[in-house]
Formats: sequence, structure tokens, C-alpha cells
Amino acid sequence: MVAEWVFATHNPHKLAEAQAVLGSVITLSPLPEGIPEAPEVQNSLYGNALAKASFYKSFVSAPILAEDSGLFVPALGGRPGVYSARFGGPARLLEALSSHQDRRAYFSAVLVAYLSPSAYVFFTGYWPGWIATEIRGEEGFGYDPVFIPTGESRTAAELGSEWKLKHSHRTQALRNFAAWLTGSALQEGVPPAKPSF
Repeated sequence: MVAEWVFATHNPHKLAEAQAVLGSVITLSPLPEGIPEAPEVQNSLYGNALAKASFYKSFVSAPILAEDSGLFVPALGGRPGVYSARFGGPARLLEALSSHQDRRAYFSAVLVAYLSPSAYVFFTGYWPGWIATEIRGEEGFGYDPVFIPTGESRTAAELGSEWKLKHSHRTQALRNFAAWLTGSALQEGVPPAKPSF
């Protein structure tokens, strides 16, 4: 089993989540300082995750874990989706949904364990819910202040980072990677990265 991996992100929140999930299984290091942002020009989470891994592998010798995730809202034709980081954030999303009654949404995450261009494996996670009508909560990041997970009445930002770490799309993908790495059974009941309602 490979014991040392590099997590290919410049986002400290994502790195902290990954280290919290995988810390007992592997040593997970950040990207070295000074490495530029990988371009995100693909039209799918799979494509972006793989492109990030390939890009960052040229800077480091260790195997790479790269991830791409997004919030998908059916009423908006799936937007912001793969463009979540560049869509404009929670306020822009609430504005776009202001005239819609259907507020269902889901987060998807695609994680790739990348050793070389011919040796990589994908893992996915899925987190369903709906979009609140206002920004609520102070924990979390991204769209957490407007995303209410299925079965809850509070946003992810109100539920808090510890709660999110147990349930999120990214955690599911990371746990499936850990299970694969250690030879355990994959987490059951996780739909593919692009489910349909």
C-alpha cells in the first residue's frame, strides 16, 4: 500500500477535510508552495479531476489525489455544476432560483487516485438536499450556507464542520478511496457522481 500521497488542491478547507478522513490510513501532504493553479477547462467532474491530477503530477514525485466537486440544481439545468467555483457563490445562486419552486439540489464529488497516465482510479460521492431561501450559518465554505441536506432543516453551515465531515459528498469519495486502498468493502449506497432525480 502506498503510504504517502499529495492532495492536489490549494483550498485549505478541502485539504483539512481530506486529512481528517484519511489521516489514520495514509500521510496526506499539501502541494508544494509556488505551484500554479491547474486549469479547469473540462466539462465534467471526472475530466477536471483527471486533468488536475495530470497537471500536478508533473511537479511532484508522490502519487496524487485530485478532486473536483460541484453543486447541481435541476431547476437551473444542472448549474452551477462543474462551474460551481466560478458561478458566483450563494447569493448568486439564491438570485437565480428566486422564481423557482423546485429547489432540489445535490453535491457530487469525483476523486481520482493517480499514479501515472495509465494508472488511476475514480471514486465518487453524492449528497442530496435542497437550497434554502436565505443564507444561514457561519461554518463551512462555498455553498454550505444555502444547502440543506436531505433529512435536515438546517444548512450545512449551521450543522457545522464536524457534522459535514461525517456526511458530505467529499467524505464519501474519500472513504471509498480508503476502503479501496486497504482492501475493505466500498461504502454501500453511494450513487454515481451524476445521478438523475
